Amino acid sequence: MIALCGFTSFATADACAKWLGMHYDVLHVIFWTYYVSLVIGLCFSRFLGGIDKTISTKKLPIHLGRGVCALGIALCVVSALKGENALPLSTLYTILFLAPFLITIAARPIYNEHVSLKNWIIIAFGFTGILVAFRFGLTDISVEMLYAFLALAFIVALSLFARPLDHQETLLSLSFYPNVTILFLLSLYMLPDIPLPQPNHMPVFLLNGLCVTIGLSTIAYGFRIAPYAIIAPIHYTQMVIALIAGYIIFGDVPDLWMIAGAVIIIASGIMLVLSAPSNQDAS
Repeated sequence: MIALCGFTSFATADACAKWLGMHYDVLHVIFWTYYVSLVIGLCFSRFLGGIDKTISTKKLPIHLGRGVCALGIALCVVSALKGENALPLSTLYTILFLAPFLITIAARPIYNEHVSLKNWIIIAFGFTGILVAFRFGLTDISVEMLYAFLALAFIVALSLFARPLDHQETLLSLSFYPNVTILFLLSLYMLPDIPLPQPNHMPVFLLNGLCVTIGLSTIAYGFRIAPYAIIAPIHYTQMVIALIAGYIIFGDVPDLWMIAGAVIIIASGIMLVLSAPSNQDAS
């Protein structure tokens, strides 16, 4: 339930970002979202491990690396969801759900993790989902799709950076350092020209920042108290939420190719994480 809350929060944040992208520049959406997220995290810091323990971390380079990746994800996702050719949420998630397969591939040389033949077959099956979703290359690849694929690369890097962070790192640190890094880098570029959000848009910014904070904290906590094979498949509930939100809020109706590709990716991702315990036993 904790993980479901986190993934639902991220899906809600993406819907908020898509809506805000209709009214603001990409950088302004990201700046105010992570500013709100930082403030909320600090307000509840006592319950997330404490600010003193958070800033005394011995793994600052890893946290800063995650912050840079988080900024890359935010820039690319908001850009993919903004403009006349903005991607539907279902299309965005179809691309981003390739992350589990790419992380599995990348972990082999980086962390020397064994990948069984069965898992390689599952990975290959998952890649067919992206081919089906985009009609085996017959669909025109837009700039927004390229942003989505670049966001995918940053997500993979963010996941690999998170691996060395153990239980000694506070839950606050998982949102605090990405927030601080993003705000610092954006401030260097944007100051002093950072317009305030319109008052009637502030509730959406507040909801977006709150969802980012909840997502970063609860998903990490879920992975700490339950096996990966139990928590990871819950990630795919985001697709259901994206389809509902895209249809109700933005009028997005995915075609059958996109739905079929998403089903293949989701099914193969669940197969991949469910095979994880047996792989560990075998090793």
